[in-house]
Amino acid sequence: MDSLVKLVGGNIKDIRKLKKLTQEELAEKCGLHTSYLAGVERGDRNITLQTLQKIIDGLEEVPSAIFNYNNIHINSKYYEKKDLIMLLQNLIDSRSEAEIHLILKIATEVFATYGK
Repeated sequence: MDSLVKLVGGNIKDIRKLKKLTQEELAEKCGLHTSYLAGVERGDRNITLQTLQKIIDGLEEVPSAIFNYNNIHINSKYYEKKDLIMLLQNLIDSRSEAEIHLILKIATEVFATYGK
C-alpha cells in the first residue's frame, strides 16, 4: 500500500509541476490545506477517494493520469526497491512479448557487464 501512496503522490506532484501550479494554487483549487497537499505529494498521507477526486478536479485531469507511471520522475532517494520494481513492471506490462524478450536480453547483458 505504501508504494501506491508514494507513486500516486509523486504523480500528483509531477502533474502539478507540468501545469506550472504551486502547491498553494492547487491546494486552493482543491479546497485543501497546503501542508496536507504537501503530505499527499510526499506519499505521507493515505487519502480518500473523495480527496483524490478533488485533486484530480483541481489538476483538471482524468483519473487515469494519476495512475499512469510511465512518465514519473524517478528519484532513487524517494523510492524504495519495491517501488522501482513496480514502476518497471508498469513500463513493460503494455509491451509485446518480443519487446519484453529484448528488454530481458539487454538487462542480462548489462548485469553481466557491470556485475551484480
